[in-house]
Formats: sequence, C-alpha cells, structure tokens
Amino acid sequence: MHQSERLTALRRVRILAELPDLRLEQLAGTCKWQNYDAGEQILSYDDPSTDVLFLAAGKVRVIIYSASGKAVVFTDLRPGAIFGEIAAIDRLARSAGVEAIEPSTIASLAASQFENLLLREPAVTVATLRHVTAEVRRLSERVVEFSTLAVQNRIHAELLRLAAAGVSQPQGQVLLSPAPSLADIADRISTHREAVSRELSRLGSTGLLRREGGDLRITDVARLERLVREARAD
Repeated sequence: MHQSERLTALRRVRILAELPDLRLEQLAGTCKWQNYDAGEQILSYDDPSTDVLFLAAGKVRVIIYSASGKAVVFTDLRPGAIFGEIAAIDRLARSAGVEAIEPSTIASLAASQFENLLLREPAVTVATLRHVTAEVRRLSERVVEFSTLAVQNRIHAELLRLAAAGVSQPQGQVLLSPAPSLADIADRISTHREAVSRELSRLGSTGLLRREGGDLRITDVARLERLVREARAD
C-alpha cells in the first residue's frame, strides 16, 4: 500500500476517525504493515502475542477450533475493523484466532504503543471504550440466543446479522453475495449443516429466501426481523 492508501485505510477505523492528520500520519509510520493470503492464519487462539491490529483491506474471520476440530465462528470483519484489542489491553493470551478469508492487509501496533495512544488521545480512548462496550453487548446477545432460542430461530437471527452486511436492494430486500455456505452458518450458531439446509429450504418455500446463482436474496428483511423479534419475546 502507498502512504495515501494507508492513511485512508486507518481513517476508516472508527476509533481513529477523530485523529488529526499529522497524528494519523505518525501512526501509519509506527504501524507494521503485512499482507496475508486467503486461508492464512493471522492470529491463533491462546497465542501470547499482544499487538492490536487494524484491517486495512480484505476480509478476515474470528474463529476458534475445538480439540476435535469443530469450528466456532464468531464474526467476519471487513476493512476498518479493529481486532486483537482484548489482549492488547489485558496482556493475556488471545481469546480467539483470526484467519484471512480474502487476501488482506493488516496494520499492527504493539500493545505498549496502543496504550500510549490511548493515554495521549482522549478521543481514541472514548471511541475504544464504545467499541469494546458494543462487543460486550453483541456477545451478550449471542449468549441469550444460544440459551433461549431454538436452532430454527438462531438461523433466522444469523441471517438477519448477515443481512446487515449484505447489499441493500429495493423494496426492503438484501442480497448476500456470495451466499454463505451451509457449513458457515452452522459453525456460527453451533448446529449442523443439515439443520441449516432444512430451514433455508423452508424459508425458500415461503418466499423469504431466493437462490440466485451463487447468491442468496432475502426478499423481506422486515419480515425476517419480525420472526427474530417474536422468537426473542417468547
């Protein structure tokens, strides 16, 4: 990446959005920049490293593998995301692994440098607190879903989350391109691909989902939201 591209990439990171241009330029020079191929591991679960990382380009997945090899997918991250901040703050081992889904460019900052940034830039500190708080809320929501919702309803909730990152279409529709695989959805909600296949087929028969080549169209996001809301209220 050229310097201008690096600055644009860092400006996209929400916690850095309020940094003055000069400070952002200094930060870009302090960061270590590295490229990763699709499928390459960026961080491993329980690793002792403590750098904080910013996703400048590409797409990565936060994931843990059980001893038997079963994948537990937490989320996918896109350019502008920050990750690794938990270990950078508490200096403990990594709480999850991260893999590149697409060719990706990462900017990393040592934990001590990140701490100095927080001490010197109150706007970054406040933005980081809000980011961590949002993550706590998101994970709390997932715990409630796993504890209270049936598999069918967890599939609906995951589709709704995927819709938030999909391509908005006219008439309240969203296009997931490419469509998530059955195994991918199953790994996100701790079930098996057969259960996902049955429910997606059922939703297709009701007209809520439609396959379009390698894509998946959600034809009525508002209806999907109602299904999730009603399940959570039960």
